Amino acid sequence: MIIKHHYSHKWNENFGIINFGIFNENSEKCLGVAVFGRMKNPHSFNLISDDLKNMSEIMELNRLWVDDCLGHNTESLFLGACFKILRSDYPEIKAIQSFADGRLGCGTIYKATNFKYFGVSKTLFYENIVTGEVTHNTVMTNTGGSGIIRMNRQWCEGILKPFEVNTYRYIYPLQKISFKLKEKPYPEYSKGKEYLADYKHNVRCVYRALCLAYVLGRSDDFEVLKHWILNHQTQEEIQSYMNLALQNKFILQRAERNHSQKIFLKILKKFSKSFHFHIMPN
Repeated sequence: MIIKHHYSHKWNENFGIINFGIFNENSEKCLGVAVFGRMKNPHSFNLISDDLKNMSEIMELNRLWVDDCLGHNTESLFLGACFKILRSDYPEIKAIQSFADGRLGCGTIYKATNFKYFGVSKTLFYENIVTGEVTHNTVMTNTGGSGIIRMNRQWCEGILKPFEVNTYRYIYPLQKISFKLKEKPYPEYSKGKEYLADYKHNVRCVYRALCLAYVLGRSDDFEVLKHWILNHQTQEEIQSYMNLALQNKFILQRAERNHSQKIFLKILKKFSKSFHFHIMPN
């Protein structure tokens, strides 16, 4: 339902640990969902409050979608019912965190449901000018997933438009806790995104994507990334960035899962010849 109806059309493996639905009483048709899961950075719980002892004591409202047929105030009534059940059935959960996407607004629903507001930050996204798909910056930079290959290839092909949006942070305490973060007045209404004319790409991600493409046998991706590097980087830059990429722990772990260490070393030596550089010892 989230992938079909939510404006992001995206799902994450950390989502959906606790889920609620709102139903039509007569037909028992589900007309809305609230999805609670782990925070994007679950180990950051201790930066929020000393009263949080582990990551399970704070959840994130990852996704909320309600059918328009239910009326204007349904979202706040729905969240209030969710919080009531969370308090009774999940007493270990002390707080709920959520973020408002500045493309849609500054989080009016959170003000209506008495969330506390803790400020705004900038979030980087990429828009594919061919497909219209929008992707978060974490996919571009996360060496632990294969999405880094797809996204950096698209950037090298020149089909991505980077933009920033405001991201508003809200937390709802289910229990009485003190916060390390400074609570702020609710923000003034704003909405929109800003395309970045002066965007500078983190080229280290291109090198990491290249190495992963090589290890995973994705030859077409490898050739596109390699072509960009050879046409945009100096020999000194290639030497430096490539050696850093080949020492990345996620690349080494992925390589060791696919090859023995001995075979992997042979692969790296062969790999280095195509770029005319030598692998530096650790």
